[in-house]
Amino acid sequence: MHRLDHEHDVRRSRRQEPPRFFPCAAWGLFHTLAMIMIFLVSFSSAALAETGETSKRETVVRLGMLPIIDNLPFWVAREKGYFKDEGLDAELIFFPSAVERDSAFTARRIDAGVGDLLAVAALQEAGIPLKAIAIAMGARPGESRFAVLSSPASKIRTPEQLRNVGIAVSLNSIIEYTTDRLLQHKGMKQSEIKKLSIPKMPLRLELLLQGKIPAATLPDPLATLAIMKGAHIIADTMTDNVSKTVIMVQQNFAENNPAASQKILSIYRRAIADIKANPAGFKELLAKEARVPREVLNSSAVKMPLNFSPPRPPSREEVMDVLSWMSDRKLLKKQLRYEDIVAETAPN
Repeated sequence: MHRLDHEHDVRRSRRQEPPRFFPCAAWGLFHTLAMIMIFLVSFSSAALAETGETSKRETVVRLGMLPIIDNLPFWVAREKGYFKDEGLDAELIFFPSAVERDSAFTARRIDAGVGDLLAVAALQEAGIPLKAIAIAMGARPGESRFAVLSSPASKIRTPEQLRNVGIAVSLNSIIEYTTDRLLQHKGMKQSEIKKLSIPKMPLRLELLLQGKIPAATLPDPLATLAIMKGAHIIADTMTDNVSKTVIMVQQNFAENNPAASQKILSIYRRAIADIKANPAGFKELLAKEARVPREVLNSSAVKMPLNFSPPRPPSREEVMDVLSWMSDRKLLKKQLRYEDIVAETAPN
């Protein structure tokens, strides 16, 4: 034991013994400087390692996905790795209906998604701080079709012929809002627009094609499918731009990740450039994820519109018109402002 202790002391003393060509005072200074340099190098290496680890960490974003065409850019971005390029770890979570997606927003299980201004307003009133950051589809006419259609067997061809005729819709929804605005812009009074409540779109389509209802409002791809099977267009959004979907995010997510919203828009913008360059190149994604029927995708007689504009925030006029419509129908108990619906950081 004593020998081991002695050998240890000897090794320490030998390491600290100054070289013969250094004066003792100079050796002391050299030793001090050397220790400082070792410390700084070690500290710098640790700092660089930590910075490297931090840069590798990705912001996690949970996107609520419905089977709608509007989400195509996010599916394209996932395939092409655009999320990782922007430092986002994206989890695309599927929901079969908007009701289930909105429940997930309420439970804070998702951070962002594509919906409509009515959904943003309804969730805001319910105390869920959700904000629109950009229009997904509908910034310009003809990006995606919503259509008021008459049955193939019907003789109805004009809006005037729809006065006081039941139109199948889902009430208190973007479908009803679009129906009202399309027909009002064609000269019909609100009191002349009569609606039938048929919430399920496949049933609405089936009843329309069978002639069991005189008219219905449908979005694509069902609108295009109905037209292919003989339904008549009474009014649609190909020229009248009244229906919009938006990219919406949880306010706390945007505040905790201030750059994340801009990254989401950058990813969306990059993907729509790919879609614009090759619109026919994403049929498989549309069939698989948006459930677009193959006969619609392969139709040459009736083309389903598939157009996207660079994301921009909804205008004040667009938002206030939706809020006014909701207030008229007692769908809002409190008065909401533009700033309650659209994020302040939304790009112009």
